[in-house]
Amino acid sequence: MNILERIAGARRNSIAEKGYTQGAAVPEKREVPLVPLGVDPFVICEIKRSSPSKGKISAISDPVRQAELYVNKGIRNISILTEEDHFSGSLEDLMAVKRAFPRIAVLRKDFLLEKEDIDVSYKAGADAVLLIAALLKREKLEELYRYAHSMNLSVLMEVHNEEEIDKVRSLKPAITGINTRNLKTFKIDRALALKLKNNITWDTDLVYESGISSYSDALVPFQSGFSGILVGEAVVRDNNLIGGLIRASAKKKENGFWSRLYKRTDSIWPLVKICGITNRDDAAAAVSLGADILGFVLADSPRKADSGFIKSIKDLNVLKAAVVVTEGPDLNKEVIELLENGYIDAVQFHGSEDPGFLKNFPYPFYKALRLKSAGDAQKVKLYPGPRVLVDAWSGSAYGGTGKRISPDLVKKVSAEGPLWLAGGLSPENVRSVTAEFKPELIDASSSLESGKGKKDHDKMKLFFSELKYGSL
Repeated sequence: MNILERIAGARRNSIAEKGYTQGAAVPEKREVPLVPLGVDPFVICEIKRSSPSKGKISAISDPVRQAELYVNKGIRNISILTEEDHFSGSLEDLMAVKRAFPRIAVLRKDFLLEKEDIDVSYKAGADAVLLIAALLKREKLEELYRYAHSMNLSVLMEVHNEEEIDKVRSLKPAITGINTRNLKTFKIDRALALKLKNNITWDTDLVYESGISSYSDALVPFQSGFSGILVGEAVVRDNNLIGGLIRASAKKKENGFWSRLYKRTDSIWPLVKICGITNRDDAAAAVSLGADILGFVLADSPRKADSGFIKSIKDLNVLKAAVVVTEGPDLNKEVIELLENGYIDAVQFHGSEDPGFLKNFPYPFYKALRLKSAGDAQKVKLYPGPRVLVDAWSGSAYGGTGKRISPDLVKKVSAEGPLWLAGGLSPENVRSVTAEFKPELIDASSSLESGKGKKDHDKMKLFFSELKYGSL
């Protein structure tokens, strides 16, 4: 039995024992005003004591005090876990918070199963209910959705795969949450929602759920077309994070780096980054062959790119990443200028950057991590952002060495989630590497050169050809 089934089973047993009110003294009729979910800033902070994945998160002896911490920092949407057995919640928490803050939109987050759940939610003071597409059959989901709307309750319709999106498509829900957490295993894939949003074709407010624990994490969905975010454990542990989440919500855009990257969903082969580009001919050739990202080294290197050259190729329709090596919080002003003016779309941090610094970085980025041991492979989890690019370790250079990561280390990283791989990828090995490890993105540089900083176009053609064969 997977985790979702276990929770749903416990909820059915609880209903059989205590009824739909879970033993709480729910009023006979609603006593508080109804507030629509999605009040700006559309940041939903959660009151959550525990979870199956994290165990006990916080005692939260006073849910009203927890809500007050959120409200005083500018939050206008609060999610309250009311499931008892796995999240230590209660309807009493929801009623207490809504009575204390009647003008705040309160979402009841639970594993709702029947119309009686909707009735109880409404009377208890919920302004919105969560409906989980994975939990309910299509007919029941439609019944509960329409019933909730008949009572003017907002509905956060939660999906986490393509099948569930198809299940709710006919309803065209006004608010659609995409959960980056797999509800059967409780593992998180921070890029999952960015991919799935391409399958949602109706007009809806998209909410990114799970996996946000920093300002930079929040920037990703807000700069990828999402209207809102739902944050649980991170704000329970540290409500000082809220200011950053609200700042991130003010930086909305439709087609940021991550959104554009994951729009390519019609190909069977990996995303491709060609790095070490120093001239227009090589850049144009890489784009024509199918590169998704061009990498420009802006650190001490024989492959260092000139900023004037980078500006001159703004017309090339491809994502562009600046590859930098920095040990502290100060990024080269040249890189900032390129980012601010749209010549560069993202930064690839390739040094020994601290995860804490990256959690507050105000532009799109990803970390490149050089792996030397199995312990290094575990460090992937420490860094913010949807993905971490893994590269081979070298004591003499930060990249472009042509060295490969040991297969054992690659296996350890790929076992944790989608793989972004660099290090010694060449026309001679990319077919076998792709076939064995199924990377989501591959990054090649020195193996495609005729000389440092100059690409061999025949090698690049062969590289793409071998890559595609390896993906079949």
